Amino acid sequence: MTTLDTILKTLEATGCMVPNIDLLQPADPFLDTTGEDLRRRIFITQENSGKMFCLRPEFTIPVCLRHLEKGWIKARYAYSGKVFRQRGDEAHEFTQAGFENLGSENANDADIDCIKTALHVLEQAGQKELSLVLGDQAIFVSALEALRIPQAWRKKLIRAFGDDAMIGQYLDQMSSRNGSAWKNLSEEIRAPLEARNLETLTDAIEGEMLEQGLPLSGGRTPAAIAERLIEKAELASEKLDADKRAALEEFLAIDVDLKDASDVIESFENKHGIMLPLARDELYARYEGLKDCAEDMKYRASFGRRLDYYTGFVFEVYRNGEANPLVGGGRYDRLLTLLGSPQEIPAVGFALWADRLEGVDV
Repeated sequence: MTTLDTILKTLEATGCMVPNIDLLQPADPFLDTTGEDLRRRIFITQENSGKMFCLRPEFTIPVCLRHLEKGWIKARYAYSGKVFRQRGDEAHEFTQAGFENLGSENANDADIDCIKTALHVLEQAGQKELSLVLGDQAIFVSALEALRIPQAWRKKLIRAFGDDAMIGQYLDQMSSRNGSAWKNLSEEIRAPLEARNLETLTDAIEGEMLEQGLPLSGGRTPAAIAERLIEKAELASEKLDADKRAALEEFLAIDVDLKDASDVIESFENKHGIMLPLARDELYARYEGLKDCAEDMKYRASFGRRLDYYTGFVFEVYRNGEANPLVGGGRYDRLLTLLGSPQEIPAVGFALWADRLEGVDV
């Protein structure tokens, strides 16, 4: 029996179905929902009709699409097979196995079950001395709101969550004023831009494009240009004061044993006179649910996974002392709605990099 056989049988024993997922997948669901980090690494091809396809870059989206096709609300799935991504020095073709739990209403219980399932699968596959790292985008969002980070910047910071370098760049931009970024624009455009008048700005841009003989179709529309200019103007007008930046950097630097995370968050709240709704309770509940599962468990406030559909807690499992995770996963409650579900379906899961397992025979 191969390691993959062991993994799948272990997952099937927890009540998982194993759907057949095609190697060639429609590209649009991945391009629309995964975020730039994965989009730029997908292998894309085009059929004669013009429809875009890609080599399977992961299993979560196809499994969710199959779930919606069946019309189910609640189910557990397992999978294994080759996936294809451009990964720098690592092989572009590699093997993944994984687990998806769709429709479980009790999020905390489902989150803990997901991590326990991942650890159990790794142990059954012969992996030892495992360590666990947890993060939570929802707690990060709570920190942004509690610290009253300018609304115009929150979306960018949330999308960058998990990328320390990008977060740092945004903090630098937020901490400095650019002066008059619009001094070279005509008065016809600058006035409605400063007033944030989208309709008048769109008309002014359309007028200038016609005057310069530029096409109104085939590229970005006047409305799209106007929306982007207003977004840039709002970002440029919002400055992050030194105290808020220091507090946010202090939050992002939190990297503690999971058993201490609730107390550390409480100290952070007390120091800055803020509340992070439910953060302490959720971190404490996760520790209580996991305290017998692994000796080395960390909460890292800056840890996120660079896929747009993750919405809450995220985790990775490592073999102690190694840089690359064996498992990565988390909660992605928005994904099935983005894929067309008329109602939100709670979802949590993980992917396992089978090629990184010790003694693997896949």
